[in-house]
Amino acid sequence: MKGSSSSASTPSLFVCTNKITKVACLAALSLSGLAFLVYTNTIDFNYKSTFSMLDISSIYPRSPCLSGSSPFCPSKPLRVYMYDLPRRFHVGMMRKGSNQDDNAAVTAQNLPPWPDRSGLRKQHSVEYWLMASLLYSGGGRNNSGEAEEGNKTTSSSEVWGSQEAVRALDPETADVFFVPFFSSLSFNTHGHNMTDPDTEIDRQLQVDLLYILHKSQYWQRSAGRDHVIPMHHPNAFRFHRDQLNASILIVADFGRYDKALANLQKDVVAPYVHIVDSFENDDSPDPFASRKTLLFFRGKTLRKEEGRVRAKLEHILIGYEDVIYEKSDPTGEAVNAVSHTPFSYIYNH
Repeated sequence: MKGSSSSASTPSLFVCTNKITKVACLAALSLSGLAFLVYTNTIDFNYKSTFSMLDISSIYPRSPCLSGSSPFCPSKPLRVYMYDLPRRFHVGMMRKGSNQDDNAAVTAQNLPPWPDRSGLRKQHSVEYWLMASLLYSGGGRNNSGEAEEGNKTTSSSEVWGSQEAVRALDPETADVFFVPFFSSLSFNTHGHNMTDPDTEIDRQLQVDLLYILHKSQYWQRSAGRDHVIPMHHPNAFRFHRDQLNASILIVADFGRYDKALANLQKDVVAPYVHIVDSFENDDSPDPFASRKTLLFFRGKTLRKEEGRVRAKLEHILIGYEDVIYEKSDPTGEAVNAVSHTPFSYIYNH
């Protein structure tokens, strides 16, 4: 298998405790940082025009690793190897029904763009953006592992600068291993109804991936403990997730996971990707003062576990004049209302 790696920065709020292994901590710092940049739209979804220009140090000057304030950060960046999986595990699901070679290599040049109209699938698309960040390394690499920019060949240190994670083409030099299986997209594409025949496609992909991993000497070497696997949708990898309990998982929350499978000691909580357009025309000298509503929430107030968390939030927030907390479905009016409040959340399920 061939591979690649990750680029990212890390929010200063991420704390590594003594209970977290060094490798897991470094992976969490790097990957959670990338997820944060995607979430805040710091990384534009036009990855080909953005990833090469991204200056991590200017975006997160207080990052623990960049500032040298974290004892867990080494002098050298984290090296991440990416498994070269057949297309059916990732981008093949984005072009369903198209005639494509399942074994054709995916590169920064042929990576399909994330579709504009993908609905709620977009909120769990961190798996795609992580893969894109690994593939796009400033124009590709030559056979000696050096990055190429036009006719100029530069060293990895020149291309990546002070970033905390770099692409490792040689798995023997990797600190962690990224597994680019779009498990969330697989659930939404093949098994969203959980009972239709296509659900078996999702199940088989999970079986096939486990077969590939179990044959890998690098998986065998650590029992998967240094492998990073996206599992952002709460139903992603639902048939065989228990076999990945030692790996570093990229999740949205821990609501539907047993503590033995997913927990804060080893996993990364990545925020949802924006599913509505960012509000950019905010030129007010003091936008917080000009917006009369402090907090706006509109969505389902009864959900999993009878909406216990949302019910508690409603109990705490009810009665405040500058807080709107409503049970409703997302509407155009609600999206428009978002631009009039500093803090807002529209949730459709």
